[in-house]
Amino acid sequence: METPTILTWLTSSQTRIFSDLQPTPSITKLTALRNEPISFGLAYRSNYQKNALEKIPDLPISVSAACDGIDISVYKIGYIPFSASNCEDGADSEGVCPDILYPRQSQPTIFAGDSHLPYYEAGEKHLLNVSCISTGGVWFTVNEDRKDLPAGDHTVTVTVTSLTTNEVLDTHTLTLHVIDALLPHSELFYTNWFHYDCIADLHSVELYSDRYFEILAKYIKNAVKNGMNTLLTPAFTPALDTPVGFERRNVQLVKVKRENGVYSFDFSLLERFIRLALDCGIEKIEHCHLFSQWGALSAINIYAEENGEIKRIFSWDDPADGEDYTAFLHAYLPEFLAFSKKMGIFDRLMFHISDEPKDFHAEAYSRALATVKQYISEHTVGDALSHYALYEQGLVETPVVATTFADDFLGRCDRFMLYYTGGHPQAGLSNRMITSSPQKTRSIGFQLYKYKAQGFLHWGYNYYYGRMCHGVFDPAQDPCGYRNMPGVSYLVYPLFDGTVASSLREHQMRDAMSDYCALKYLESLIGYEETVRMCEELLGTPITTMTLPTSGEQMLAFREMINQKIEEALR
Repeated sequence: METPTILTWLTSSQTRIFSDLQPTPSITKLTALRNEPISFGLAYRSNYQKNALEKIPDLPISVSAACDGIDISVYKIGYIPFSASNCEDGADSEGVCPDILYPRQSQPTIFAGDSHLPYYEAGEKHLLNVSCISTGGVWFTVNEDRKDLPAGDHTVTVTVTSLTTNEVLDTHTLTLHVIDALLPHSELFYTNWFHYDCIADLHSVELYSDRYFEILAKYIKNAVKNGMNTLLTPAFTPALDTPVGFERRNVQLVKVKRENGVYSFDFSLLERFIRLALDCGIEKIEHCHLFSQWGALSAINIYAEENGEIKRIFSWDDPADGEDYTAFLHAYLPEFLAFSKKMGIFDRLMFHISDEPKDFHAEAYSRALATVKQYISEHTVGDALSHYALYEQGLVETPVVATTFADDFLGRCDRFMLYYTGGHPQAGLSNRMITSSPQKTRSIGFQLYKYKAQGFLHWGYNYYYGRMCHGVFDPAQDPCGYRNMPGVSYLVYPLFDGTVASSLREHQMRDAMSDYCALKYLESLIGYEETVRMCEELLGTPITTMTLPTSGEQMLAFREMINQKIEEALR
């Protein structure tokens, strides 16, 4: 039997390491600002040609990475099977895609085993086994914790070692060029809505138990590490994705008591939640919607203690502007705002009225808004919508505009955010499904910049239910559990050990937010108009929400141009 040769090569962050990827020249250089995370990949496969009667040889490897004392996070790339009717342009309707990132040690220690297992990595959970019929991948992120790195050139070394012979099979080096500038702090509202019932269900833990909060902290820290700074907070159960007349699992944090029509509130559990969020790095708090989804026609589900019994006191049957529900909100909101001052978040709040109202909901939305406006007018108040008429009537202060309709607001609205649901996979819009190309996901960064948007919102950080919260799915096994759109409802994967795994798509979103910040920095040096002009010149077209780089290489060239212009302007 011939001795198998293991082939390895370094890939850019815009290359997805599919199982049929063939060797190409390794990348040799990365460029980043001093506090910027930057990623790249390692692809591996064997050139062994299997005889039909031979057993495929076992080819385990170990991979380590180092860079002048700079931290490097290492992940095994996991492959997700899918079969769906809604995929990106040109994507197959079934197959496997690289997406899940299983954390590995950056420099695993190799130990000698016995004659059956000569060498192994101590404490490593996610092993690397080379195949002669498919390509696998490892993902690296340099400076994931956003430390302030020394400017200049640094050498990144990736070493591949055989766990069969303990020989070094390959050593790759690339240069990390760190520009002497810092990404500015992002003022964007960047939120992916958390679904707190999903955490309890997928990890089989009691809601709001000590163990639950331990797991929740891991989700929040992961989100913050990847650029998210705003967190949807379930003071009451969010009125989202619930059929009219029904309810999803109660996740209400505020304890309510009603005695003889008088309300009192216990914020202790909410305080624990918010302190955890702030400790994990969250900066801005979104209060859950105050009225029902799709038009603000009714109250949300509220539970309270009354006469010693916990029961639902408001639901779909209660009109949004009804006397009883209005009295409840008028009792609650002043106390919540006083609580927010105590917590130091008063000036970092965002309120929602109703998710995705349509133009024909204007009257109902207006009535609902009128009941609470006196309490929340000092704060950002925004809702996801697609119809300019609702803004034109003065009903939504900060529209959260679907990217499909962004041009209806451009130049006509001084303050708006962008969002997409992922529900337009065939359109030329940024998207973050598993079948989305990296540049398609990452393009939202320069789009946010061009439109001067106030932030970005997506409805699903970890939604693992079917439509209208019916059924539950494991995203690592069935990424199409929601509407046959691979990965559309989540960015992270729950792991059986009570941890959470990020995705390649979440890292692309992180890079999009870095691109935005880099553009803001360049703007501070040369101005907005000149920054946009140069970007559009490189892309060869005016930037709209329909503008996508033609390839991963063009996306990288776009960002490299920004870095070069920053460096030139600083000389």
